[in-house]
Amino acid sequence: MNNYRTLNGEVFNLDELTKDHKLVYVEVKSFYDSNPEWTRFPNVWMDKIREAFAGKDPSTVVDEPIYKICQDLESRLGIRQGYTREPDYRDLLADIISRHFKSRYQFCKEVGIDEGYLSSVLARKKHLSIEKLQEILDKVDHRIAFIEKAGVGTH
Repeated sequence: MNNYRTLNGEVFNLDELTKDHKLVYVEVKSFYDSNPEWTRFPNVWMDKIREAFAGKDPSTVVDEPIYKICQDLESRLGIRQGYTREPDYRDLLADIISRHFKSRYQFCKEVGIDEGYLSSVLARKKHLSIEKLQEILDKVDHRIAFIEKAGVGTH
């Protein structure tokens, strides 16, 4: 089984991609391997995605594995070239909030933390202790997990 693991630990089985999506992966990965300028990379992979999903509702495309893989490759390239950084727990927490709650206010109310404190954490001005993070995640049915750092490609 050929798997692709994103920086966030999401795993996609490349063997399960459609034929067209496998072709997009091969082309985009090959371009990635050539170490193109990070600002050029999104245009290439997004053009490939547009071709592969012609006629489909764009709002559904972002949930497709091939889209997430290409987006991850873009992030990795940006990290390698010094334009961006690897995600940390705050990025993952912000993702949980945006996917499962109407607002940060609603999230804070549900888990019992101050909205200003959350803003400071997400702005990288403060940290949550591991105990507090676990307490918050328990309240929203998530948990802390350790994932192996993975290189790009199949694992």
